[in-house]
Amino acid sequence: MLEILSHRVVYSERRFYSAFPSAATLADGTVLVAFRRARDYRWLHGAPEEGGNDFDSVDHVDSRSHLVIQRFSPDFETVGEPQALPVDPEAGDQDANLLVLRSGRIVMGSFCWYPMSARHAARLKEKGVYFFGSPEATGAMFLFWGGCTRYSDDGGRTWSPHKYLPELPDQGPIVPGVRPMLGGAVRGRAVEAPDGTLLMATYTGGPYTSYLFASRDRGESWELRSIIARDAEGKAGFCETALHLTEDGRLIAFHRTTGHGDHLVTSLSRDLGKTWEPWQTHSVIGHPYDACPLPDGRLLVVYGYRHQPFGVRARVWDPYKELLDDAPEFVIRDDAPSPDVGYPWATVLADGRVAVCYYICDAEGIRHIEATLLRVLG
Repeated sequence: MLEILSHRVVYSERRFYSAFPSAATLADGTVLVAFRRARDYRWLHGAPEEGGNDFDSVDHVDSRSHLVIQRFSPDFETVGEPQALPVDPEAGDQDANLLVLRSGRIVMGSFCWYPMSARHAARLKEKGVYFFGSPEATGAMFLFWGGCTRYSDDGGRTWSPHKYLPELPDQGPIVPGVRPMLGGAVRGRAVEAPDGTLLMATYTGGPYTSYLFASRDRGESWELRSIIARDAEGKAGFCETALHLTEDGRLIAFHRTTGHGDHLVTSLSRDLGKTWEPWQTHSVIGHPYDACPLPDGRLLVVYGYRHQPFGVRARVWDPYKELLDDAPEFVIRDDAPSPDVGYPWATVLADGRVAVCYYICDAEGIRHIEATLLRVLG
């Protein structure tokens, strides 16, 4: 059902930890691959130590973390040099999530980390503020700074400033009396409804809760629409949610889970996310998921796989004819040397092929972006 045509390196540079890609095909066939890039200090060390932990020692937070776009031709050949996007003056960017609107505007969802010295972080920790990272590993502590969006009206060459999402009223503040919980983290495909409404998922909390935000002005502003999924017992967490809107109006949310055996959970709404049916657990295991619409109405559901053998997997699913669990699983990659792999995102090229982009590490443990070109068979 899937034919692998080739594996290609999208971006690799030993000085950077490159990860968390998204991809989008523009009206002229140009493909944009956006990803997060952060410093990887190990290039200063020289050759990896024998028996060392180079596969698993890279930090997920960095004060210089930023987003990068690599442009490709309709044939998926590299065009030009990678373009680093402007950062928030206060915070580092994490994850890039592209959505091309029917008007041609590109909307990007993301979120940010606020770096802070261990000395100042200690004073806030006394007030119950939660930090990510450790000074021993990163030299700093990091506050979640909020989810945000920006947009481009010139094919991704220039972008509007960061605009943070509204407050989540059911979550405590990031810093009491100073900064509320703004929107939550953004990771996952957003959708544009037939009436032009944009729908985008976020997540935050412990355990993770998935939220839905909506925009009626092409991403200029956003409002909280609903809670997509939350476990009343506090055992399962729902995060990194990708959305798909079927032609008959069903909005499907694909959740990565915590405390739930890594199983896929889906949520279903029949009113554009105003209300949601009880979430459903599937036999699929992934880290996390993307659901790429295919020209024939089926979905290519791709996901990282962080159990041996590590890699990337996929299913071709017809949401009108079958259950997702019954769609055969296809292995795209099973040769990753580390479980730090995945976050795939697929896009249909102008000639009908599909590019599945993801991050993976090489034999020296360098995290980089690759793509697998596929042909989806009938």
